[in-house]
Amino acid sequence: MSKINILDRFVSNRISAGEVVEKPLSVVKELVENSIDAGADKITIEIEEGGIKAISIQDNGSGIEKEDIKLAFMPHATSKIKTVEDLDQIGTLGFRGEALASIASVAQVEMMSKTPNSELGATIKIDGGEFGEVGETAMNNGTKIVVKNLFFNTPARRKFLRKPKTEEGDITDLIEKIILANPTLQIRYIIDGKINYDTTGGGLYANIYTIYGKETIDNIIEINFEREGYRLTGYIGKPEISKANRTYQTLIVNGRVVKNAFISNAIQEVYENFLMKNKFPFFVLNLSLPLDSVDVNVHPSKMEVKFENLGFIRTLFTNAVYSALMNANYTRNVEDSANEKPQAQSNDFVSNLTPLSSDDGVSYLASKENMFGAQEIKEVNLNFDESRLTEFTNLEANSNESRFTDFVLNTKRKSPFEVSEYQETIENTIPRAKIIGVIFKTYIIVEKENDLYMIDQHAAHERALYDKFSSSVERSDVLKQGLITPFTLKLNSLEYDFFKRNFSVLNSVGFDAIDKGNNQIDITAIPYILPFEKVEEYFNYFLSNLQDYSTKASDYFKAGLMQHACKMAVKSGQILSINEIEALIDEMEKHVLLCPHGRPVVIKITKSQIEKWFKRIV
Repeated sequence: MSKINILDRFVSNRISAGEVVEKPLSVVKELVENSIDAGADKITIEIEEGGIKAISIQDNGSGIEKEDIKLAFMPHATSKIKTVEDLDQIGTLGFRGEALASIASVAQVEMMSKTPNSELGATIKIDGGEFGEVGETAMNNGTKIVVKNLFFNTPARRKFLRKPKTEEGDITDLIEKIILANPTLQIRYIIDGKINYDTTGGGLYANIYTIYGKETIDNIIEINFEREGYRLTGYIGKPEISKANRTYQTLIVNGRVVKNAFISNAIQEVYENFLMKNKFPFFVLNLSLPLDSVDVNVHPSKMEVKFENLGFIRTLFTNAVYSALMNANYTRNVEDSANEKPQAQSNDFVSNLTPLSSDDGVSYLASKENMFGAQEIKEVNLNFDESRLTEFTNLEANSNESRFTDFVLNTKRKSPFEVSEYQETIENTIPRAKIIGVIFKTYIIVEKENDLYMIDQHAAHERALYDKFSSSVERSDVLKQGLITPFTLKLNSLEYDFFKRNFSVLNSVGFDAIDKGNNQIDITAIPYILPFEKVEEYFNYFLSNLQDYSTKASDYFKAGLMQHACKMAVKSGQILSINEIEALIDEMEKHVLLCPHGRPVVIKITKSQIEKWFKRIV
């Protein structure tokens, strides 16, 4: 007697539904994608009780003919592909022909649809896979589908649904990403009878504002980067709006919202020198590329894709993001506060000021006679509005400013990414600025036109040093320190093989080693920037991923480089001469105005802001 059974369509559809329809989120995703593929420019999404009770999707798309409305719910029924060759040129969001059949098998579904050529719309009801009769109804062009009581006939699946608010949160996150991926569509999203989003199709910038608000929109950088038929557009966030997780990252490939850890990690690497620890960048990026260069037929959810040329894609993203970050303005502005009230000041404020001697550094008050004059105040070139992309230039040491010229001597900046062909030289046409002085022996005050700048001397110097040290590592120009007693690594076979294959990278940044055999390596020299007590931690990190080495050499030294730059930089409270301040400001123009830990280097106060404080203007 045969033991092999051919499953009927009800059983097979429910098995298929387990892959396609995991939760209410899956239903919303599949149905909204169908609306987009139908050419709709207006879509209304409504959910009740997190989509468990009801989901309704209505659009003004092309609609479905009466004779096709029942066929649309058959397994593997689709209008989007016909032959196997079509799988290599998929330009639609849906194509597998599984979604409607899967949804109808585990819910109570009603669909109404009308094409422009029909006088009446067609309607059908399906109850857990049981089809009703096809009827007619009066309606506008487009399609409306209502899904009720999800998993009503599969109690084992229904009991695994989470609380309605949790399911609602997942759906809302999806709708936000769909809004970002389709900036020209009008999308209305209703939760339990209340409108949550109602976009006008005004573009990506407007949609980012709608979803994330003013603080985000004030701190985003536009990306528009094209290379060899691949185009990357969208926005990335400045480091100051970095987040505690990756949920503020939206990646779109040919209009499809996807998840790709490889690209997310590549962008994270670019941001590494701009972010505070355990922070993640904000971005909304859309990659447009030839259809045959990406495989979207990876998983039933269609959230994963595979790229034909992954290395090229990585370079495209890192180049674009790095160039945008280097061009951004990181000067913090002092915001006016409506609730801020001026504090009473003592009449002794001016009389209590005492001039600083030339040995103490420079003060904004060089003498009481020129307190409000500018004749004796030093002038320097100042450009904080944009960071330069040009390389460092060799400087000749000057005895009066040796402390600051030392860290740029014989140094050429090298980007960790290949961006030279996209670099632009910003001509020095900025008016000269006046160094007013130093407050609290920490913050340099500079005036330029109608703006006042406060510069954190430690943060500014730390950034310059960090860039210099990183450049040295990338050029394999790192001093070594020999070890009197070698540091012994006892490895297993996989670690031993990995170490030998990738030792050339370690050697290029300052390590020497002896292969003792039997899976033992003796480290005989280490880079001078790596403290001996950190050697074991370093190698644990190096061996933590036994794949071919593809990370930049300096990435393994980020913590050490930051620590070294922090120790070497001038400190808060350290008195600087006027020449040293000039040298520091000149050097700042070549760097991003953020310290390696992500803190701002410069804060700007506008003249109008000061006049508001003094009530000269309202």
